Amino acid sequence: MTTPVSVFEHGTPDEPRAALAAFADACRAAAQSEALRWYVDPGNLGLLSRAVRELPGRVEAVLRADDVADDQTHVAHECELVPTLRRLHTEHGLSLVMTSGRRYLLPPPALDISTNDLCGLACNMCGNRVTERDPHTMSPEQVRALIAEAAAWGIRRVALTGAGEPFRDKQMPDHIRHANQLGHLVTITSNGFPISEALAEELAGRVASISISIHGANDATHEQITGVAKAGDNAWRAIRRMVRARDARPGSKLSVNVSTVIQRANLAEIPALVRRARDAGVDGINLQPVNLQHGSFRDNQIIRRDDVALMAQLWPHRDQRAALDAMFDEFAGLQRELGKLLHASPERLALMRRYFHDSSREALGVACRVGEAFLAVDHRGQIRPCYRLPWSHGDARLTSVRALWNSRAYQRTRAQVDACPLTCLNNCFFRKKVPS
Repeated sequence: MTTPVSVFEHGTPDEPRAALAAFADACRAAAQSEALRWYVDPGNLGLLSRAVRELPGRVEAVLRADDVADDQTHVAHECELVPTLRRLHTEHGLSLVMTSGRRYLLPPPALDISTNDLCGLACNMCGNRVTERDPHTMSPEQVRALIAEAAAWGIRRVALTGAGEPFRDKQMPDHIRHANQLGHLVTITSNGFPISEALAEELAGRVASISISIHGANDATHEQITGVAKAGDNAWRAIRRMVRARDARPGSKLSVNVSTVIQRANLAEIPALVRRARDAGVDGINLQPVNLQHGSFRDNQIIRRDDVALMAQLWPHRDQRAALDAMFDEFAGLQRELGKLLHASPERLALMRRYFHDSSREALGVACRVGEAFLAVDHRGQIRPCYRLPWSHGDARLTSVRALWNSRAYQRTRAQVDACPLTCLNNCFFRKKVPS
């Protein structure tokens, strides 16, 4: 094995001709080597793109990084580098490492930030019954500081959703405006109650994707699941208001969606719900199977614990197997009918079908991506690698989430997540399991 050729190890020359000469020399040397170690900085990103095309599979990008503490690693020029590195990594499989020798992980696609824990519904699959504002909730200024940190990190989407109803936070329209000004798309999941005509018109002028949780084609089913009268009427009214406001504003970048959790009480209605949502003019429909798993720690390992009492109420009966299969069979036709309106690929739907038959990780053959695809901050500022685990990586008001992400401490967290036995099936967090 030959020694990799290093280029720009001491920085990119200011003179363009000198940089091009260094690039040409490196390419000639790489002809005799198996790899090219490219010390990336903002001055050589264009040349890096060229090198990746001309030397496919042989370029390794090296980012300068400093481990200032076990849970804090500062990566130089990260904001400027991330968009190009993400593209090259996605399209060409560019390998990314840090000068410490550890693998560099690109920022998660979004930063999830919860601003309150108040909801008002009593959904049967959710344990949140909070009625009074938590006095330890982050201030609006602290929320906006996190939104700004995400932008400085190279993230272009923030999810302002957590345990509570986002629009119970009176500052939410200002949070959305602030995020848009920094270049973020904002995603929010709401129960619909607080969305007035005025708020719908405000949202139509923003870059936002708003999902309304609706758990049945019939309002009675939705109200049975949410435990609140008129919940269905209010949810569909919110949809109508946002669709009207979106359509009334030329060029509106508001996306209106419906999200639903598939469970025993509604599985026979889900195809009808999808069609009702389409007829209401939504932009997309999100499907999520009910999850009744939680994790705990024992001897530094994650142990799966199923909520047996809730499973007895919400998990589909064995005698509903035929109805489940019929539902998934109908989804295949709906995909042809609706196209991208249904936010679930054929592979994802096949995985959901298997999940309801056997939810073990072994049967599903998947591995969790939450360690590299998700990071959340709850309403108290606690950094949460996963909402299904009793786990915090400290207070985001004191610890930089950006510096935490590629730290030694978070590398250990990812190792634990890789071995996690839970199969939460949260959207987009799964990859095929690679045999060891």
